[in-house]
Amino acid sequence: MNKVIILIILIFIFKTETVFSSNIVYDVNNVKIIGKISSDLDRNKLLDLSFKKAFIKFINKTLLENDIKKLSNIDLEEIKNLIFSYQISKNEINKNKENILTINIKFDQKKVNNFLASRGIPYADVSDISLTVFTVLVKGKEIFLYSDNYFYKNWNNLNSNEVQEDFITYNMSLENIEDLEYFNNNKNNLELIDGRKLTAQLENKNYALIVVYSSEDKLKAFVKTSINKKEVNKNFKFELDINEESNSYNNVIIELKNQIGQIWKSQNLIDINTPSFLDFFLKLEDINDYLKIKKILDKIDIIENYSVIELTRDHAKIRIKYNGKIIKIKEKLTEQKIKINIIEDQWNLKIN
Repeated sequence: MNKVIILIILIFIFKTETVFSSNIVYDVNNVKIIGKISSDLDRNKLLDLSFKKAFIKFINKTLLENDIKKLSNIDLEEIKNLIFSYQISKNEINKNKENILTINIKFDQKKVNNFLASRGIPYADVSDISLTVFTVLVKGKEIFLYSDNYFYKNWNNLNSNEVQEDFITYNMSLENIEDLEYFNNNKNNLELIDGRKLTAQLENKNYALIVVYSSEDKLKAFVKTSINKKEVNKNFKFELDINEESNSYNNVIIELKNQIGQIWKSQNLIDINTPSFLDFFLKLEDINDYLKIKKILDKIDIIENYSVIELTRDHAKIRIKYNGKIIKIKEKLTEQKIKINIIEDQWNLKIN
């Protein structure tokens, strides 16, 4: 039995020093490109277009606006160098006898990290989230919440960016008497409304409260987001064309969605240039615990590498090198059903 354990530990040590695990952050799927293919040259041109489109989708999902602009004119050859693999999942023909290619592209995590680090650009380790949205339209002394509220009716009909990955799901608040009364009772202090007190918020702890003030030729918007218990408030100003009110409102929706995405990304930024280290003790109750923790650590994309630095019959001390904040490591381990007990800064882990 001891020989088996030693063998597993040796595999653990020598196989994981340069682990860069795959993650949905680096995968861009369902990229569609249309064109006629009559030769390999045509096919390669379409593939090149798909690589560019995938890269734009990738940076729109993971980078902040200013950093996206820095990479907007990146050379195709640089993009191709960052790609680990691609797969043509569908090749369909439309009525114009053009090929419709659906392509899945996987970026190389190590190369992308080095590429961003060399330019001093942090990326956001975002995951899919769901927000309950409360929209309030204020015109003069009147407030509109549901049926007469343009923002409520059209919020999910407009996208902030046609190539941006849809990592935020917006659930419009359901109409109910209790919330209506709460808004009316606080119509003079809408920006102080606590989303946690709204009935429609009970099922989802993440929310966005959006109050739009419309008057003459000006639009003002107040946005309060609470995501994973982190609250952010922001104010915005827009121009209002009274002859094209709907277009003005549409532009506001698009920009506010973009800003909410920026808020979510800014809360999950990882600076690749400043990695950190964490030692933790893994309680050993089963011989397979070594392989289980290896599999779990391989899934966590912000972990660069890890190794066993101490081994006893009861536990293994493991050191990980990771990017980002320590809270992210804790969240990701918890997601993998790892029990964490921190005593006097010592991390003790147990596989459930």
